Amino acid sequence: MSTLLADIEEELKFCQFSVESESRLELVVEILQEVSSKLEDIMLKQKLTESELETAKNLYQKARLLLHRAQAILSMRDKEQEKFLPKRV
Repeated sequence: MSTLLADIEEELKFCQFSVESESRLELVVEILQEVSSKLEDIMLKQKLTESELETAKNLYQKARLLLHRAQAILSMRDKEQEKFLPKRV
């Protein structure tokens, strides 16, 4: 279990770097949705030690926060791009 949580932590580091640099956000959103789902399953279906459960909860919170940030940045980017599109009559 600790190996799985460590792998998830590495994925979150990649996602955090990408969100901070505002690159590959579509990919990051997909990864974060998958990670969040995986962590929910782990917390609900696995027998975890107190330490593993705490780590999983922290990783889940980080994933959800990064997901929210990535979606907000994508939304702002889309709104900015709309300004430059030709108006439809």
